[in-house]
Amino acid sequence: MNFVVLGAGAMGSLFGGYLAQASAAVTLVDVNETHIRAIREKGLIVDRGDGRKIVEIQATTNPSEVELADIVIVFCKYLNTETALSSAAPYITPDTYIWTLQNGIGNVDVIANFVKPSRVVKGLTSATAILQAPGQVSTNFKGETETYYWPLAGSEHPILAAAAETLTCAGLPTIAAPDIDYRIWRKLVINATLTIIAGFNNTRIGDAYFNEPGRSLCEDVVSEVVAVAQAAGVSLELDDALGYLNQLANSAVEHVGSTTVSLQLKQRTEVDTMNGAVVREGKKYGVPTPVNETITKIVKLVEETSGVRLSPPV
Repeated sequence: MNFVVLGAGAMGSLFGGYLAQASAAVTLVDVNETHIRAIREKGLIVDRGDGRKIVEIQATTNPSEVELADIVIVFCKYLNTETALSSAAPYITPDTYIWTLQNGIGNVDVIANFVKPSRVVKGLTSATAILQAPGQVSTNFKGETETYYWPLAGSEHPILAAAAETLTCAGLPTIAAPDIDYRIWRKLVINATLTIIAGFNNTRIGDAYFNEPGRSLCEDVVSEVVAVAQAAGVSLELDDALGYLNQLANSAVEHVGSTTVSLQLKQRTEVDTMNGAVVREGKKYGVPTPVNETITKIVKLVEETSGVRLSPPV
């Protein structure tokens, strides 16, 4: 089975590195020439929490160098999904599965424009990672991770089951989940609160949650997420969502989220698939989402003004 990881940032590099360490056939594809060059010249340095290891792995910025893929795992940001898949045509066949493990809601709609719906796979993962330097990635999540998938067509396939087994053997436990929409919305609870609020607050997760204003803001966001999810037919209950939020906050107190890193680097975030998605879906179903709409505007303001930050007075 031939895997292609489309989007070799922190998460893509982590998954690719795990697969390569398990001797799976895998290629990393990304537009970051510095990162890809470092991997090609020196190997991918992966730290799984047990020390750094150099992993030999195929990596390229040129889609024409990639062998035909059985499974394409998509990790690029939502803003780049359409461009990335447009460039992936040389290695996508009518039998290729496109499996999104991206954050939030909205990527599936983009992917469905490039392959038949029967070849689209929804998914999510609790794994987290950070790029330490070009060609160097480490996991920054303590404990066991979980990765889930389910075909948009609604039925399992042997190729997907085999891919899941390969990932599990590589150290990323992966499970078929017919209730994938519930799981995606439950993860959206975390992305729309801890990830985004810590991001525009420029703090670790714990600092954005374990205080009265932070926790109260998170709870307001969650109330809207649950209302929209239920309107969309997803069986997510408020007690469940708040319990999951508290559980994740306690397990990720020192974690630095992806939105925090993106804003520190003055990059665009994935807020459109997080709080922005709650707003879009809320409008579709007639559910008011004023808190999520305000947070989306705040993040976009931080993005737009990244070049005019004031320095502290000396």
